[in-house]
Amino acid sequence: MKIIDCIALGVACLACTPSDYYTLQGTLPENSKATEVYLLSREGKGADTLAKSTVRGDRTFTLKGKAENRLLYLNMGNYGGRVYFYSEPGEYQLKKIGNNYLVETGQEGMQSRLNAHLEKIEKNSTERFDLQKRMAETSDEGDLESLGRENERLWKQGNDLLLDMVTDFSGTFVAAMLVQDNMWIISYDFKLFTRAVKAMGDGPDSEIRKEIMEKYEAAKQKQLTGKAPDFTLPDLKGENVKLSDYKGKYLLIDFWASWCKPCRMKIKELKKEYGHLQELGIEVIAISCDKKKEDWLKAVEEDQPMWKQLRVDQEINGSDTADDYKVEFLPTLYLISPDGMVLDTNPGVNEIENFIKI
Repeated sequence: MKIIDCIALGVACLACTPSDYYTLQGTLPENSKATEVYLLSREGKGADTLAKSTVRGDRTFTLKGKAENRLLYLNMGNYGGRVYFYSEPGEYQLKKIGNNYLVETGQEGMQSRLNAHLEKIEKNSTERFDLQKRMAETSDEGDLESLGRENERLWKQGNDLLLDMVTDFSGTFVAAMLVQDNMWIISYDFKLFTRAVKAMGDGPDSEIRKEIMEKYEAAKQKQLTGKAPDFTLPDLKGENVKLSDYKGKYLLIDFWASWCKPCRMKIKELKKEYGHLQELGIEVIAISCDKKKEDWLKAVEEDQPMWKQLRVDQEINGSDTADDYKVEFLPTLYLISPDGMVLDTNPGVNEIENFIKI
């Protein structure tokens, strides 16, 4: 019996060799007041604490544990940034990168794959942060316009980098977690949401994946599809204009408001594209969501758009046109076909050209 016990003990020891463990060391920021750091199974409610370490007087810590071989979260107390840790066997070091941190490793594996993406995303984030500071500090219209275009480019680039990361882990639980963690970005743009779901892939069933798909289906129900609702709205001269007046023509409808800075920037962008849109046979109309007529008129006078200007008027139309068109954010643009069908939401010029070619 004793021999059997020793053999069993030996097998147990072999099953828990140091090669199955990770060591993660790091130093917290100078302003950190944390006394402990934790490894969590997920962010937010329902997270399990898988490991913890006391923070030493010099703000250093050491986490050790059995490798979970899955994506975890390093919680560093009052530091609010997200730090991913894919706990494979090996030694890891917390590293400052830009305004955030990542877990550095000298070995090939899931963490190094993550880091390759996270470094690009952090670079993009830092550039956008610096750019937005410059935008807040200047009042020059020319500078604001050029900085706004650069900000939009960086925002789109950031979204592409995020989806590249999700795609790299497509079909895995990691991909679903990455989508869930960035839902605050993804859920505001249905096109981006659709791309994210595609990038995530089928993957294993999980509560996180179920939550994502439920949110996606709910977002899909909010999209304007099919026949565009007709409307009757006043123009600048007080004359009523109907959607049906544009039957037989491609139409781009821009929902906007005077108080919406991105809307005003979009008007400047459309002014530059307007000639090309006309060449493509696209009519453009704008529908202001301003409650006060004088605010609408003042903004039109300032921006001088060349296309038809209308304003939401529930008394004339019988309903709120923005609600009829399921507008949740401003600006929102719709491309309408000659037979009155909704072709696309917030299309770029390239997307419009593709529809015209079809």
